[in-house]
Amino acid sequence: MLEMRDVVLAVGAVGAERVLLRGADLHVERGETVVVTGLDPQARHWIAALLTGRIRPRYGRFRSGDVRVWTSAALADCPPATLVLGVEDRGGAGAATLVLTEWRPEEPNPFGECRFLKLSGGQMVPVSPPEQEVSRLPVGELRARVEESLSGAGTSSAAAAVVARVLVDADRRGHHSHGVALLPTYLRRISAGGIRADAQPEFRVLAPSLASVDAKGGLGQIAADVAAEWCAATAAERGIAAVATHTNNHVGMLAAYRWPFQRHRVIGLLLNISGPSVAAPGARRATLGSNALCLVTPNDAEEEPFCVDMATGVVAVGKIRHAASRSVPIPDGWLFDRSGRPTTDPRELDAGGAVPLFGGYKGLCTTLVVEVLAGALAGGLVSPEVAKQRHQPGAIMRCSQMFIGFSVDHFAAAGGSREPAELVEVLRRAVLDGHAVAPERPWFPDQLEEDNARRADRLGVDVPRPVLTELGWDER
Repeated sequence: MLEMRDVVLAVGAVGAERVLLRGADLHVERGETVVVTGLDPQARHWIAALLTGRIRPRYGRFRSGDVRVWTSAALADCPPATLVLGVEDRGGAGAATLVLTEWRPEEPNPFGECRFLKLSGGQMVPVSPPEQEVSRLPVGELRARVEESLSGAGTSSAAAAVVARVLVDADRRGHHSHGVALLPTYLRRISAGGIRADAQPEFRVLAPSLASVDAKGGLGQIAADVAAEWCAATAAERGIAAVATHTNNHVGMLAAYRWPFQRHRVIGLLLNISGPSVAAPGARRATLGSNALCLVTPNDAEEEPFCVDMATGVVAVGKIRHAASRSVPIPDGWLFDRSGRPTTDPRELDAGGAVPLFGGYKGLCTTLVVEVLAGALAGGLVSPEVAKQRHQPGAIMRCSQMFIGFSVDHFAAAGGSREPAELVEVLRRAVLDGHAVAPERPWFPDQLEEDNARRADRLGVDVPRPVLTELGWDER
C-alpha cells in the first residue's frame, strides 16, 4: 500500500519554485489501481521521484511498500504520456498500482476498473469520469466500413479505398479530427452535390517538373493522392517537382500522403488552404482558413518518415468538433464564441465561433505563406473565397493544395554528405539535451503519432457513438 499525508513538494530554484503538492493526501490500497490525471511531464517526473525516494518532501510524510517504475506496458491499454508505479508489500506479496498521466477524465477510459484523482491546487481531488459513448473497431474493419459506406454513395471502389486509407490513417495517429468522424459530412455533401462522387481528376503536365490537377469537385483525397504520387516520382527523377491541385474538396490529414515521398527518397512540402475558421491576431471573428502545412522527411529504413503536420489555428477545428461529438468541454484558449468571447463549449464553433491563430503575428505570417503558395498560386483564390464544407454542403469547396518535392539524392550529389534523416536525429538529441530533466515522450513532433498508431494497431480505434449512429454502424 501507499499513504501520503499533508505532503508539501516544491521544485526549482529558490525564489522561482513550483509548488506541486500543497498538503496533499493520497492512499492506495493493496490490489487497487489509482489514476492521477492532469499531470504535465514535470509534475509526473517529480512526483515519481518523491514516491520512489529520490527526493524528500518539504513537509508531511508518506509510507509505502517498495515503489518502482513500471513500463506503461504494465497496463495493456495505457495511453502515451503515462508513468506507472508499482507498490509492492515489503515481503513481495501483492501490489498496488499508481498511474501518473496527462490523460483527462472526459476522454475514453483506457485503464479499466480504477479510482480517479486529479491534481488541483496541489491537492489530490477525486473525479468521476463520465460514461464513455465510444466503440473500438480494428483498423482493418474500420477501413472496410468506410469503403462500404462510400461505395454505397456512388463512389468507385478505388476512390473509396483511397479515402478510407486517409481517414483511418488519421484515426490511427490520434488525429480524430481528420478521421472517420468526417465521413458523415462527406456523405451529406455527396448527396447535396458539394462532392461529385463520380468526378475524375484532370491531370496536366505544365513543364518537365511542374503539373496541375483539376479535382473537378470530387473527393479531395483522390486528386491529392494523384498529386503526391506524381510529385514524389518526378522529383526523384528530376531533382525537384511541384504539383498544384485546384477545384478540390477536403483532403484530410496532409501527413496521410507521406508514403510516396518516403518510397522515392524525396522531402515533401505539402500545403493546403481551407474555408474561414480562424481569427487573425486581435480579431474575434473567423475570416481566414486554418491552413495546413506538412513536411515529410524520408529515411532509409522501412519505417515511418519524419513528419511535421500542423494547422495554423491554435488547434485544428476538427479537434473541437471531435470534442463536441463526445459532449466534452475544450481547453481554454481554443475558441471564441459568436460574440468574440473565450469559451470552452465546442458547440460554439459551428454557431459562429472562431479559432485564434497560433503565435500571434508570426502565426499570421505562416498562414499567409500557405495562402500565397497553396491558394493564390495553386488555385487562383485565397481562403476567404473557399466554401465551408459543413455550412455549404451543396457547394464545391474549391480549396487548393501545393505539393513540392526535393530529391534527397540529387541534393546529396550537389554537395550534401549527410542524410537529412540523420540530421533529424541530431535535432532530436538537441531538443532532448535542452531539458534540465529528461522528458518523457512525447518531446519531439512525431512521437505522439507513433505511440497512437502502435496502440491503435494493437487495440483498435475509438469511434464516438454519435458517429456510429449517424453512419448506421451501431447496430452491427
